[in-house]
Parts: sequence; structure tokens; C-alpha cells
Amino acid sequence: MSQILRFLIYVLILGILVLWLIDNPGSITLTWLNYEVETTIAFTIALLIMAFIAIYILRMPVKFIRWVKKSFDVQKEKSKENMLIQILNAIAGGDEDLCQKLAVKLDKAFDRQTPTPLLLKALLNPSPEIYRKLAINPTTELAGWRGLIAENQKQGDLIAALDLAQKAFKKYKNIPWVVLNTLELQVLNDQWHDALETLDVVRKLKLEDEHLYKTQKATLLIKTGKSLEAFKIAPWLPEAALKAAQDYPKKAEAILMKAWENQPDWNIYKAYIHLFSKENTLAQYKRVEKLVALHKSSRVNHLALADAALQAKLWGQARKELETYIANYSLTMQVATMMAFLEQEENHDQKEAQKWIDQMKNLEPTLNYFCSRCGHETDLWSPTCPICNGFASLESL
Repeated sequence: MSQILRFLIYVLILGILVLWLIDNPGSITLTWLNYEVETTIAFTIALLIMAFIAIYILRMPVKFIRWVKKSFDVQKEKSKENMLIQILNAIAGGDEDLCQKLAVKLDKAFDRQTPTPLLLKALLNPSPEIYRKLAINPTTELAGWRGLIAENQKQGDLIAALDLAQKAFKKYKNIPWVVLNTLELQVLNDQWHDALETLDVVRKLKLEDEHLYKTQKATLLIKTGKSLEAFKIAPWLPEAALKAAQDYPKKAEAILMKAWENQPDWNIYKAYIHLFSKENTLAQYKRVEKLVALHKSSRVNHLALADAALQAKLWGQARKELETYIANYSLTMQVATMMAFLEQEENHDQKEAQKWIDQMKNLEPTLNYFCSRCGHETDLWSPTCPICNGFASLESL
């Protein structure tokens, strides 16, 4: 519609101009290099119109070529879009055969001078060779490093993985996965002081909640010999309390009692009762009663009271605590051992004691910790989960 209107306007203007020339005829004289040319105004305008028409006609092939190129580009973009859809569907569906077939077609669909084919190949059919090619190009080096870090970790080469992670960390300190991966690899390589510096960046970027940050900081401080500082930061971490009590014997009782108040733990109980090993067993039992009163809802209370009661030969109290534990939690190797000892010492019933001993063959030890990342349960604390390598992920059950 707009083109028709424009054409009519042009025709109207041309008509008005023709009528004006009919009413006002005239001539034009041009002088150039001693040559003189005289012509009418109508002829001059006609000549200009013919020149305009000639230029318009000559432009048509150019416009056609541009139209063809544009159509080709649109078709090419649609082809790329269809290819990307196929790639995403193949990856989402886990179709490895289709992924390999699409990886072969990438060079034809995309310009090889761009990093796009390599990036897509890394998604479809990842390999160390592709990651190395990506790592060479400054625009894709981060993707290449990430792939190589994962490959090295898979192969168990944690030193090579750490070298690449630290290289990425120096250049990309604001990228979460770079910072967290570097921290994890520093811990796995026992680079405790470096890990402390990286942890400061983790906090600056707010990548972890406050509780986890303090637990991680305390874990690293333990490994760098600053046990008391670690305990002050994370009094709920049993290992921090145990190390601090060991390093500062004069403060040991206060440290262990505060630790129990925050998070009861069997090893905390053993360390605490050891402080009073010179006292008689009944006095020790009274101390344990005061200790467990600091945190009344813990299952470890029953084990601590049962153990102290057995040592003090308070058989009835020991039986009560052990039976309560079995009824509310589970029978473990530790509890079965205590029950066997109780039957033998209280009733001198070797037959009944043997029943508990026989059950121990199929029982697990008392599990004190679980991994908040993978759910693995264990009886020993460590800076990382033995299964998933999660840093400071072990929590008391």
C-alpha cells in the first residue's frame, strides 16, 4: 500500500511539473571550454528522468543479488537453529550415537574460524583433545580448562588439576565454579594455607552460607595448627574441640563442655572423661550426668551414660540407657559389646553374653557422622568425605 501511494505521489509531482513547463517554456545555455550548448528545460528534465530510470534499472541486479544472499543467510541460520535443537535433544536424551553423528556435521554447519564448533563438540563428544584446543583460544580457554580439570580429576591426577584450577583462579576470581573448584583441589592436595586465602574469596562472593563457611574455616585452621581459633569460630565441630583441648590442657574442661553443649560427640565424651581418670568411677558418672544435661536431646547421651554406668558398676542404669538406645535408634557393634559386657559382669551369664557377641558379626560400628553432600555415614571425622570428597561436609548424626 505504501509503495502504491508513493508511486501516485511521484506521478502527481511529475504531472504538476509537466503542466508548469507547458505554461512556462524556457531554455538553458551551458558554456564549458569554449563550447556552448543550448537546450530546452523540458529536454534537460527528460534527460535527468531517463538517467534516474537507468540508474534504477541498473540497481535491480544488485538488489536481486542481495535478496538471494539474504535468503541464503536466513536458510543457513534456520539450519543452524535446527542443528542446535537436535544437539540439545541428543544431549538431554543421552543418545551417544546421535551425539557422535551430530559432532561430525558441525564443521559443515558452522564456520570453522569461530570457536562455536569446538564448544558444541565439547558438549556432544567431550575429549581431552577438544579441551586442549579450547584452552588455546583466549575466548574459550575457561571452557577448555574446566574440561581438562575434570579429566585430570577423573584420572586421579590431582596435582595437574590443581595447577589448571589455580591458573583459572588467577584470571577468573569472580566465577563461582572456578573459586569452589580451586578450594576443593587445594584441600585434596593438602594446600591448607592457600585454601584459607581462597576461602576468603568464597566468603566475599557469598558462595557458601555462614555456617558452612565457619566450619570450613575451622577445618583449615585445625590443619594449620590454630586449634583454639578454630574452636572459637566453630564450637560445634568436634575435631576443633578435641584439638583445642589437647593443645590447651588448662582450658580443656571448659572447651569440651562447650563443645558438648553445641554438638554432643562420642569422642568428646571420651576426652572429657579422660580428664578425670584419677577420680573414682562413681564421681566420673556424676560428672557425665552434668555433661549430658547440657544437651538433653542427643542419642550420644545414652551411650555416654551407659559407658560411665558400666565403669561405675551401676548395672541397672547402664541397662536402662542401652535398652533405650536400642529401642529408639539401632543396635550397633558398640551397643552389642556393651550389652555383652553387662550380661557377663552383672549376671555372670556367659550364654546371654555370647548371644550379643554373635550378633556383632553382622553389625556396623556406631556411626557418628554423615556427609551432607552424598549422605555417606562414617564413624570417623575427616576434613573431606571419603566418598565424594566434599570439603567440611561431614556432620554429626
